[in-house]
Amino acid sequence: MGYKKTNKTATQVADEIKETITNKFLECLDKGKIPWRQTWNSSSSGFLKSDGKSYSFLNTLLLALGGGTVGEYVTLKAIEERTHTSVKDGTVWQFFERGADGKPVKGHRVYFYTRVEYKRKNADGTLMLDSDGNTVKGYYPLLKASTVWQVGAQVHIPLKFEKKDVVKHNNNPIYNVEKIVMEYQAREGLKINFLDNVTPAYNPTADAVHIPHIEEYETSEAYYADLLHEVAHSSGHEKRLKRDLAKMDRKSYSYEELIAEICSCCIMHDQGINTDEYDTLSEAYVQGWAKSLRSDKTIVEKACRAAIKAAEYIYGNKV
Repeated sequence: MGYKKTNKTATQVADEIKETITNKFLECLDKGKIPWRQTWNSSSSGFLKSDGKSYSFLNTLLLALGGGTVGEYVTLKAIEERTHTSVKDGTVWQFFERGADGKPVKGHRVYFYTRVEYKRKNADGTLMLDSDGNTVKGYYPLLKASTVWQVGAQVHIPLKFEKKDVVKHNNNPIYNVEKIVMEYQAREGLKINFLDNVTPAYNPTADAVHIPHIEEYETSEAYYADLLHEVAHSSGHEKRLKRDLAKMDRKSYSYEELIAEICSCCIMHDQGINTDEYDTLSEAYVQGWAKSLRSDKTIVEKACRAAIKAAEYIYGNKV
């Protein structure tokens, strides 16, 4: 079970990876499901890499979409190291769950960026040198894929890192989320208007969020999910992350909604809040997203990265 050699360029491989990610999301959108909501509803947090660190938001989503659950995921190399076995002599495969065909089960694909170093050149093609005469190096991110297996479910080795317990906040209001929003509001000068019978919205011209009173929602979780969605829009204001909210066609609007929705779910998830009772968005939104996704195979990756950037900004970790 080795890796296949390919004559494709790094760019071609990266494009194929992005298309694979997008297609996974499209399968859910075509069924009227919001994949990132389904992920948090069913699994909360605790998708851990073999070093005990959490997976990125995008990889957590993809692991859950692929049927994975909260737990620890390991690479083939990590399995070899922990069991003192080898792929070369075949001893490593004794720890794997077997499929109906008797072969080791297939793992999950995860994606990551690696930093590739290169020597920078001048306009005339000569190497760029610094003041000491040393070659100036540059770096660019390269998207790569890796296969991992879930400990316990797919590979039978001892857990090294136990899954994290998630504290659920059912109080009303949810003070930890309230604190995040209020600190962001004070820091950025954002206006938040609490109104009766209003549709949640963000006005970039006035730099103001309009939101119903919390009492108008069935649950406090639904209220904060909406509030964070609109606050996420405000992070794109020209004086913040500059996502050009003023002039948007249908595709751009769908993309911005995608960013805001993922950002909202990301923060709710990060705060350990269960959103089971929060209704998914309208079918029209879902279809709008699906249409945009088909026209641009990189949009999921871009939206997830923009959503994480927005979440970091809201938290105060300006990027």
